[in-house]
Amino acid sequence: MSESVIYEPRGAAREYAALAVNLYDGCPHGCKYCYAPACLHKTREAFHAAAAPRKGILSRLERDVEKLAGDERRVLLCFTCDPYPDCELEHGVTRRALEILDANHVDVSVLTKNGMVARRDFDLYQRNETEFGATICFADERLLDEWEPGAPSIASRMNAIASASRLGIQTWVSVEPVISPLQAWRVMELLRDHVDVWKVGKLNHMAIAGLAVDWQQFLAGTLELMDRRGMNYQIRDALWAHANDAIKARWPQATV
Repeated sequence: MSESVIYEPRGAAREYAALAVNLYDGCPHGCKYCYAPACLHKTREAFHAAAAPRKGILSRLERDVEKLAGDERRVLLCFTCDPYPDCELEHGVTRRALEILDANHVDVSVLTKNGMVARRDFDLYQRNETEFGATICFADERLLDEWEPGAPSIASRMNAIASASRLGIQTWVSVEPVISPLQAWRVMELLRDHVDVWKVGKLNHMAIAGLAVDWQQFLAGTLELMDRRGMNYQIRDALWAHANDAIKARWPQATV
């Protein structure tokens, strides 16, 4: 139990954050594309059965933040779980973690699919300048049963992003994985006035028969949409790998 709970992500995860902490074990969302069970060497059935606070997570977090004095890197909540499972209303682990991080002057970014529960903490977000992010891969609620059968509705996530934006909270949306380019673009259009930064990727970790996406075309279309609407964005490396010379010449800033 002595290992640090705040850690430096490796590989593609590092594009999202320099530091991270995972507050819960398991996630009930049941997302078909979820990479966490494999990373944690768990079966999908066991991982998606329920969520529970990690043992001693808050005391271990308090110990770790003492080492971050003067560190300007932002900490992400969370990579291998959602920081706002429904049981957070009972346990309050994420709210307490936000308070601990704030007391030690550590900047935080949150990524969740449960905006309705997260809204409880918007008072802390405003006070602490915490960034609020949601994963929204498509706009059509009918796709939930196939791809995210246990996750909260798309409407609830969009409403939470819009509410946070109106409160002056910095917002971001992860459009990854992309299941359908048309659906991804629809999300961008619907939320274009409420999102400070878009982080756009592709479908990774799995091969789906019959799902054929021209990633180069999707990349170009996304960049054109972002520029036309004056939106700020980060193109994930796996998607940027499909850029041809024409795309690189027109959008060199997308590589940053």
